[in-house]
Amino acid sequence: MAIRETDEKRLEQSRELIEELKELRGGNVLSFHKRLANDPQLIHAFIEQYRNCNKGENVIPRKYRELMIMLLGCATGVETTIKTHAKLACENGASLEEVAEALRLAFFICGVQAIIPAATIFDEIEEKE
Repeated sequence: MAIRETDEKRLEQSRELIEELKELRGGNVLSFHKRLANDPQLIHAFIEQYRNCNKGENVIPRKYRELMIMLLGCATGVETTIKTHAKLACENGASLEEVAEALRLAFFICGVQAIIPAATIFDEIEEKE
């Protein structure tokens, strides 16, 4: 059973925050973000963390940042994070071989259960090429 916000004032806050996040993310949000927006304070907290990690000049190049986030997704078992950031890593210059090497590192440190959710990214990445 899904729980959804019904208070119109809070819904409007959430809509505004989703639009803000959409702009920050270059025009898109995930269904995960929309679910968080059932609580305006929760999506606001997410936006603040997003800003903290993505504002200004970053020292680590984008493809490596995305590979790192993908690996954190493996370590924590978050399939959406794994798939989203694998794709973003590739869009920012990572090769299929680099993604595979990163997953081997996750396998080495965290075991096979960490990379099971990542197995389908190879099909998805190959389809784009």
